[in-house]
Amino acid sequence: MAKTEKFKSKGADNTKAAAKPNLASIQPVLLKADEYIRKSFKNGGWAYKAADAACIEPTAFCAIARRKDASMRKQVIDFLVTNQNADGGWSTSPGLGKSDWTSGLALLALRILLKEEHSEGAHAASVDKAVAYLFEARTEFYGALAKILLQISKGDEGLNYPRGWPWSPGCFHWVEPTAYALLALKIPSPAQKADSQRVVSRADNFLLEHACKDGGWNHGNDLCLNVYLPPFAVTTAEALIALQDQKNANAVQHAFHNLKNTIGYNGSAMSAAWTAIAELSYGRDATESIHNLIARQHEDGSFGPNLMVTALSVLAIQAHQGDNALKIS
Repeated sequence: MAKTEKFKSKGADNTKAAAKPNLASIQPVLLKADEYIRKSFKNGGWAYKAADAACIEPTAFCAIARRKDASMRKQVIDFLVTNQNADGGWSTSPGLGKSDWTSGLALLALRILLKEEHSEGAHAASVDKAVAYLFEARTEFYGALAKILLQISKGDEGLNYPRGWPWSPGCFHWVEPTAYALLALKIPSPAQKADSQRVVSRADNFLLEHACKDGGWNHGNDLCLNVYLPPFAVTTAEALIALQDQKNANAVQHAFHNLKNTIGYNGSAMSAAWTAIAELSYGRDATESIHNLIARQHEDGSFGPNLMVTALSVLAIQAHQGDNALKIS
């Protein structure tokens, strides 16, 4: 099972932010990081580490970060379409096996890149297949008989219970893959497919109902064996970004109130980047998170050895400059 902070960028995570950077110098920080990502591009995609084989997660985030590069954009679109599985999803790395949690990220990147190309209809079949896969891959706990009983006792609304996405089909639903799938269905605009509204609503409700007692989100459940679980910074930020259109919900407001108390808050480049994007997506002040983030940049322009984290950092800085690719319209 994938973990929220999948790679620890030793240099990035341990760098001390002794002095707050001058935000006037943020453009050189962005350019160095962008160049690092550009130089790591190979055969239409990106790996977690430059010398390794391409994987969907770093490819998706790097592609979104470099979405304005027309030549690279076309190559990534071809890479994603070519490596889409027959069921409409994607596996963690091309040819690795069954479709999994990375399918939401692949669809998110594909939809954003096609919007930048002004050619949303060019690969409509691939997008439709991916959306259909996400609909089918959601966690389902009720069998046919249980569904009939729910419908009898509560009517059609009884079947509208909260339902999110797992890391792998058939498993428990988790915050991170649910957030990714929701973003893929909401950005750059709501996915147009029959039952989309119900699918999105049920996933929104899964996140809202599993918010931690103190505010924010753990990786999945908020309660286990009668023990309330603590929230983490990364999963909290991911859920907040996916729930931008639910900004007045109590769980969202409570999460922001408790954000600085979440585990890992601004403790790594990854958490600082996710937190900044979340804050900026709601029009909140992200100065502290941006300061903590850019203080962690390495001399080579990266934010550690994990390219996904460097791409996230670029997205956070872009959002700080007013160009938030993960903003739900």
